[in-house]
Amino acid sequence: MSQVQSRRLLRTIGTLQIAIIILVAITAFIHLQRGIGMSAGGFGGGPPGGRPGGPPGGFNILQALPIPLPILFLLNGIGYLVLVTALYLPPLYRYRRIVRWLLIIFAAVTFLLYFLVNGFRLNPISIIAKSAEIALIILLLIEDRQAVRSTVDAVPG
Repeated sequence: MSQVQSRRLLRTIGTLQIAIIILVAITAFIHLQRGIGMSAGGFGGGPPGGRPGGPPGGFNILQALPIPLPILFLLNGIGYLVLVTALYLPPLYRYRRIVRWLLIIFAAVTFLLYFLVNGFRLNPISIIAKSAEIALIILLLIEDRQAVRSTVDAVPG
C-alpha cells in the first residue's frame, strides 16, 4: 500500500468507522458460526435445511430456498466481511457510497429474512445479531449523511 493510500485510510477511519467494523464483525461471526454449526450438526445446528416447521401458518420459506440454510449463513457472514472490507479499502474509495448502500441493503435484507424464516422467535444470539444489524444500519446512515455533508462543504460555492 502506498503512503498516500495509507494516509487516506487513516484519515477515513475514525470512531464511527471502528464501530461499523465491530458491528459487522459481530454479525458476520454469528452467521459464520451458525453456518458451520448447522453444517456440522453441532452447536447451533439442527436438521439440514434448518429447523422443521418455521413460522406457523402453512408456508415454510425454508422449503423455497434454492440453497441449504447452512450455506446461506456462511455466504451471509462472508458477504458482510467482503462488503466492510470494500467499504474502507483505499483503492475502492470512489465507490464508498455505493458499497455503503449495498451494506445497508444487505443488513436490512438479512434482518427481514430472519423474521421470515423464524417468525418472532428470538434467542440471545439472535437478539445480539439483530441488534448489531439495526445499529449497523443506523451507523451507516449516519456515516453516509456525514460523507454527503463533507462533500457539499468541500465544493467551492
